[in-house]
Amino acid sequence: MSITSRSLATFALACCGLGLVAGCGGGASAKPEIVYKSSGSDQAGGNGSAVAVAAIDGTGTFTGTVQLTGTAPPPDVIVAKGTAKRDGEVCAATVAIVDQSLEIGESNGIANIFIFLDKAPPGAQVPAVPTEPAVFDQKGCVFIPHAMVTRTNQQVLVKSGDAIGHNTHTFPKRSRVFNQLIQANDRKGFPLIYNRAEREPFPVKCDMHSWMQAYHLAIDHPWGTTTNAKGEFKIEGVPATSLTFRVWHERAGGKGGFLERALKITVKKDETVTQDLKFALSDFGQ
Repeated sequence: MSITSRSLATFALACCGLGLVAGCGGGASAKPEIVYKSSGSDQAGGNGSAVAVAAIDGTGTFTGTVQLTGTAPPPDVIVAKGTAKRDGEVCAATVAIVDQSLEIGESNGIANIFIFLDKAPPGAQVPAVPTEPAVFDQKGCVFIPHAMVTRTNQQVLVKSGDAIGHNTHTFPKRSRVFNQLIQANDRKGFPLIYNRAEREPFPVKCDMHSWMQAYHLAIDHPWGTTTNAKGEFKIEGVPATSLTFRVWHERAGGKGGFLERALKITVKKDETVTQDLKFALSDFGQ
């Protein structure tokens, strides 16, 4: 893996308007809502006494790309058009369903890479949980988005645009498992909430259609996102301090899913830090 890094001064962030932490295929940007709640200003010292932690002054932006080196392999077809053994009137009825576990797009950009802080740094002011729900949808017997970041205690509405029922089954390690039948054409959505932060993304499956799989990550801060179809990512409102990000992908199995466990950057107030990450096919088990 090679990493190219550059730091660019930007204009002061203007109010950082409302943003949702969830990344999606149409674009990967996390822009936290600047309505702060306390993250705790004290930590216990070695003798049990409280040690004051200075508040971090200001925020910046972390942006970049994740790309594949070498030639991208063609996507595998997992259900050919017109061959679904169950619910064939909807599933792969008009187009084939392809494997989404390694999506390579324009300029060899890699989609669905999770980039996130393991936890908020000491002294960071953690924005309030968004009141607007995230949306997890199903269309053509495929989960949309394939990779999603959500805040703990943020409502996720599980919807379906298919004229058949689906079963959405989550496999978190710390939060309660969600295993729910989603009715056909449910556009209102069934509410899902993760109440505990996870250390890494976890799978979401449909027990009725074996090829349907996605990944969720629940975190207790807004500093995480997924790459879009071009392999781009952007996280705004990042605390201006030294930070360690994690980079995770479902196919990096030999590394527990982690392409990087400790991607270190330093963000300065009102500046943008850009990292362009490159990985080989061997990093994804090929």
